[in-house]
Amino acid sequence: MQMKTYSAEDLDWWQRPQPTPDELRLSGGLYVEDWPHARQVERLSVELFEATRPLHRLDDKSLRLLERAAFLHNVGMVIESRRHHKHSFRLIKKTDLPDFTDEERHEIACIARYHRRALPSTSHEEYAVLKRAARKRVSALAALLRVADALDYSHDGRVLHLAVEPELCDDAIWTISLEIRPLSDLDAELEKADEKADLFEKVFKRKLRLRIIDTVGNEDGSQKLSKQ
Repeated sequence: MQMKTYSAEDLDWWQRPQPTPDELRLSGGLYVEDWPHARQVERLSVELFEATRPLHRLDDKSLRLLERAAFLHNVGMVIESRRHHKHSFRLIKKTDLPDFTDEERHEIACIARYHRRALPSTSHEEYAVLKRAARKRVSALAALLRVADALDYSHDGRVLHLAVEPELCDDAIWTISLEIRPLSDLDAELEKADEKADLFEKVFKRKLRLRIIDTVGNEDGSQKLSKQ
């Protein structure tokens, strides 16, 4: 697989510690603890969305919801870490996010809420109140966000680029090919992706396989993300 090439500036733009004026506007004034991580998870979420369009068949409006949820998924950390996903839901829900309606903001809050821990369930009031189509959309987008977040578990931008495609002989398995920074160790990301592929497999009825490609395009091995 042909992977993208990057200049030195491309490699580090998302690692800048300070937000841009536009990022501050898009955050609605919410406190983002780690701007580089927010950018990285947003970027990986978008790449996953674009690469898996044949699976989810969602429109560009859905992509906008995912982008904002990915960017704000950790805002609940300002309150406390253990339940920060739930705090993220509450903070996003009551914040006037530019360019989104109240209904869209609720979906964004739900997507962020499900970036970790429990899967979407109608036993959760915030999810149950959504219409059926919205619940389906939230579940699909949260599935992508969980994987994207896992792939930056170390919070240092180790994954440069990803591509996703079905196995040639088995559409039930989809492979994520990762181009990574030189000398990077993805052990933590692999372990977390194994854990957080659960919603992807439930929603899309597909298993995930991870393949690491180094910066000059050599395959570095593969690891199946789903437990057999």
